[in-house]
Amino acid sequence: MNKVLPIFIAMVALLLCACGVQVQLQTWEPSLVNLRRGSSLRVYSLHYNDASRRLSKSLNRCLRESGFYSLGGTSATLYIEHALESETSRVIHTCSADEVCHCAEDVETTLRTTVRLELHGQILYRRFLSDTASGYGADYDGVAQDIVNDLVPHAVTYSVRIKPQKGNDVLEQAAEACRRGDWAVGQSLAKSSLQSYPGDSEAYYLLGIIARHHGDYGASTQYFSRAEAITPSSRYAEAMRENAELQAKEKLARSQLKG
Repeated sequence: MNKVLPIFIAMVALLLCACGVQVQLQTWEPSLVNLRRGSSLRVYSLHYNDASRRLSKSLNRCLRESGFYSLGGTSATLYIEHALESETSRVIHTCSADEVCHCAEDVETTLRTTVRLELHGQILYRRFLSDTASGYGADYDGVAQDIVNDLVPHAVTYSVRIKPQKGNDVLEQAAEACRRGDWAVGQSLAKSSLQSYPGDSEAYYLLGIIARHHGDYGASTQYFSRAEAITPSSRYAEAMRENAELQAKEKLARSQLKG
């Protein structure tokens, strides 16, 4: 046992190293509808039942918290065409080696709804959602937030993974610094790592991620291009394409937020 444990620890360490370091970034997603900030918006249920009532309450709360629309009025209407909550359950039997059996109930609750947004009789947005949650009671707030995210420009957090060349401890420290939010330290360490590992394309990839974080998409694309030139990879090529998409979305989202 004492001999196996060090080997196991070494294997786990090797696996963690191979996985790299995850760094989180934030971007902005624009609204899917072209309504100005401050436009009046009301929520209206076409078929009033308990599910519609609870969803309407959650939608109004999420819209109010977004601060994007003026709730009420008759300018635009978000219709809840239908909302239905249903439960499914099953009994799970488990028997131990001593033939003692236990029964447990597994319950899931599904909320199905269709909503549409109209402005002066024109349909601007329509979506069907089906969400299943464990246990009793549907996730009304989660479904409502999903709908509101379509109608309001909002920030989105996503992750990228940095995979330093084996032995490049400085670049791993750089990635860890960025993971903690110390972007200036990460940038300095990433550049320093290139002195010992000039062929590590991940150093240029991390520098591209840092530039993207600062909103400098031109510099970011140049770093990604350098990484792709050293190690041709669809990952680096995709990062360059993502820059163009992210920049366009952020520009539209910020213009919507300004009104």
